[in-house]
Amino acid sequence: MNKYAVLYSEKIKEYKLEHVLTADRYQNFMDLYQEKLGSRKDFEIIVPDSATNDDLKLIHTEEYIQRIEQMRSLDPYDTPLSNGLVRAARLLAGAGKLAGELVCSGQYRKAFVVGGGVQHANRNQEKGFGVFSDIGICAENLKLKFGFNKILIVDTDAHAGEGLYEIFAGDPKVLLISIHQDPETLYPGKGFIHEIGSDEGVGYSVNIPLPPKSGDRVYKLVLEKIVVPLAEEFHPQIILMVDGSDPHYTDRLTRMGLTLRGIRMIGQIISAQAEKLCDGKLVDFIGSGYSSDSRIIPMGWLASISGVSGVDLAVTEPDPVPTEFKSDHGLEETQKIIELIRKQLAYYWKCFS
Repeated sequence: MNKYAVLYSEKIKEYKLEHVLTADRYQNFMDLYQEKLGSRKDFEIIVPDSATNDDLKLIHTEEYIQRIEQMRSLDPYDTPLSNGLVRAARLLAGAGKLAGELVCSGQYRKAFVVGGGVQHANRNQEKGFGVFSDIGICAENLKLKFGFNKILIVDTDAHAGEGLYEIFAGDPKVLLISIHQDPETLYPGKGFIHEIGSDEGVGYSVNIPLPPKSGDRVYKLVLEKIVVPLAEEFHPQIILMVDGSDPHYTDRLTRMGLTLRGIRMIGQIISAQAEKLCDGKLVDFIGSGYSSDSRIIPMGWLASISGVSGVDLAVTEPDPVPTEFKSDHGLEETQKIIELIRKQLAYYWKCFS
């Protein structure tokens, strides 16, 4: 059995938006992947099929799917629609669905969806570069096909995953934890501490807003004090991870302070929880990153794969880290945020009481 499936198709290069999300990211990553991991027999590239309408309807409405196919965008600045983009969006959705199936059927230990991680789109609105919710479709399919009722989503993209929140806020079968830059300072302006879900899902959505320039030690503290205790109490059947390169300190759209080693560290910690709690079952959606340094996006994606898989790869910054991005930047403020979150969730989770 191959341990790791890497879901990728050359056709994903059509997922480009003529602004900071450019097509070169995919080829740059695959070149680096082939150089570092291409000769390993425990990694296998799987070419996914596009999602069918029935697949898309696991999350999205019929009206929404038809509007997208007609390329009538309601978010034309961030998410302009084109034939190529819609084809690639279906491909990503299909990749997300397949990735969960490959892991849960026992064919692979873990799966990586290259270019995946649509976190802003909700059931009937394209937003923030995203069209079809590959993560949501993956989760819903696992509930239907495998009977899963405990799915943990850990979203470490620097932007709050408000689309995922809107989809799963009322669902106690999905524990959504989003670690992101303070939404007062970054799109989408949602993801505050008080947003903890609705109806039966109250307490199953956890937003962790961090101060800009938060470094590696801040993320490690948040993972240890909030994510790990929640994961251990929830005891998921699978972990879906949303990450990439946009928390890196060089990103053009965000203002966080993670290094490549920090990105790898996140993968290591989340993967360790998967090994401990759900027989290693983990799907990693790696797609974010808008650095002006074209080396950073693929290196960040590879750093995540290194952390999740445990494969020891040299993860070093191509340039020295500026002194303003110290690994402990934001630590004191984050400690206060952690206490607020733990206090707010104490009613719902024993680990915080």
